[in-house]
Amino acid sequence: MSTGKKVFSEFSKEELARGVAHSLKPFIDEQVQLVLSQKVEDDSKPLSMAEAANWLGLSRSCFSGLVGKGEIGFTSLNPDNPKSSKYFTIKDLRKWLESNKTKSISELKNSTNG
Repeated sequence: MSTGKKVFSEFSKEELARGVAHSLKPFIDEQVQLVLSQKVEDDSKPLSMAEAANWLGLSRSCFSGLVGKGEIGFTSLNPDNPKSSKYFTIKDLRKWLESNKTKSISELKNSTNG
């Protein structure tokens, strides 16, 4: 009497790995979101240009270019002087990251198939 289920030894290594990865992905995604939601950072703490560039993992020149184009929000101590020191908040940096998030290959495939 066969129930149609395979035992582990009947799967290839690739089939087994794909099956486990497929089953674990929702759990891992949930855990990552949980950790991110629990991470405590002071979103309002002002960061210098160098600190903000470092937080994003960008070079200072690349970061400066994005700020110059108005893509990343900032607070200026003297808004009338464009050369005045600029300060950034983690909240604004996260907002920029979310709006410029690159989709993975699987996300692109799912968006075109669904």
